[in-house]
Amino acid sequence: MASWSTIDRESEFYSIFGEERIPILSIVPIIPRVAGSPPCYVVLGRELPPHMVEQLAIKLFDVWRPECESLQMATDYILKGLPLKTSHFNGCGTDDYFQMQMGTALNAAIHFAYSDRP
Repeated sequence: MASWSTIDRESEFYSIFGEERIPILSIVPIIPRVAGSPPCYVVLGRELPPHMVEQLAIKLFDVWRPECESLQMATDYILKGLPLKTSHFNGCGTDDYFQMQMGTALNAAIHFAYSDRP
């Protein structure tokens, strides 16, 4: 696992992930295209154990209805990479040297962009 994160105990997803390391695409969050959307980590669904994918699919299917037409549709979305708000996480790590270098600079810029400042 090149990059990972852990879920905050207060997150609604803690019951699914617990203390496990969660595989993420990058320690550098993505910024969704929709204006005002918070930064997200992309969870690598294909690297999750099947029972976690199933629990996530059930949870998200209930939230996404009626746009999500089936449990399989939710599962397919998760397996492609699931963006979750960084506020659900309590930290991240990587053993990828490039991400370490980029992460330091970009995380500071993102934090500044989303901080409350006068």
